Amino acid sequence: MSSLTAKQQRVLNAIKEFSRVESRVPTRNELAHRLGFKSVNSVQQYLSKLEEKGYIELEKGKARGMRVVDEGPHIVSLPLVGSVACGGPILAEENIEAYIPIEQSFLKDSSNYFFLSAHGDSMNSVGIDDGDLLLIESKSSAEPGEKIVALIGDEATVKVYKPNAGFVALLPQSSNPVHRPIILTSNFKIQGVVKQVIKQRQLKA
Repeated sequence: MSSLTAKQQRVLNAIKEFSRVESRVPTRNELAHRLGFKSVNSVQQYLSKLEEKGYIELEKGKARGMRVVDEGPHIVSLPLVGSVACGGPILAEENIEAYIPIEQSFLKDSSNYFFLSAHGDSMNSVGIDDGDLLLIESKSSAEPGEKIVALIGDEATVKVYKPNAGFVALLPQSSNPVHRPIILTSNFKIQGVVKQVIKQRQLKA
């Protein structure tokens, strides 16, 4: 299964919730009403994308002609977070770029995890390359030496965490000498810990 945009995931969630409560799949009109769409055509566009990506099957000529495809008991979809607003929740709707399917065996509790896309080469010596997806466990503390997502002002960065008396050092691990340690005494929050580096080719197509 392919990744979903945040809006596609919202439509899929609405179909699943309707089906759970009503014991039947929704019509296009019912789905449009539930999602607040003015046009059934908008619903149809989303349904076509969900079918194309393998999440539902559509049957023409039937009002309730759709079926949610079983994703399997070991697959969950985690949010891919883009920009992170200072002071705001990292998983706020406006920060979510897509949802990525992944095997649940990687996780303890899927509600505490998200993906972050790596940018740059400041951590390439520990196998984090530009464009990699980082599986992050959401937490506000970390052990020395762990790779963390640090929020500095309104910028998120991934570095090795090294607390010291009176200050914190965020250490790059790079073959590029331009990257230097970041030394902080305040204005710093831990958003999560890197649990796994996932190359694009490792994700389900």
